[in-house]
Amino acid sequence: MTARQILTVNASATAVTAIAMLAARNVLAPLFGLSTPLLLDVTAVAFLVYAGALVFAGTRRPVPREALLTFAAIDAAWVVYSAAILFLFWPALTPVARGLVIAVALVVEVFATLQYRAAGGLRARTTMSGSHA
Repeated sequence: MTARQILTVNASATAVTAIAMLAARNVLAPLFGLSTPLLLDVTAVAFLVYAGALVFAGTRRPVPREALLTFAAIDAAWVVYSAAILFLFWPALTPVARGLVIAVALVVEVFATLQYRAAGGLRARTTMSGSHA
């Protein structure tokens, strides 16, 4: 899978998730222990902005290595954030909400790994900096 394809699939998955969150906002809010869907709405809009950034980066030729590493770091941070949400709010989340958080985190981790690998990981970074072993 090329860097461009990874970013495109990530953007598509992110946009679909955002649209689903907006469409199911009133159903999802109580599952997450929320009294209003406002937090879900803000998150969905942020997802749409992120999807746009992924698409934009994917149109660059070649896809900048720095963009891949940035998206990998953001996605990895989302996985950590998801784990923190589960840890801090486990009792407030319904089993369905917990499953959704875990499922999304697993998918996002796959994208983080693919983007990191497409960027060449640390090996390319060391080579580019001129370090010698």
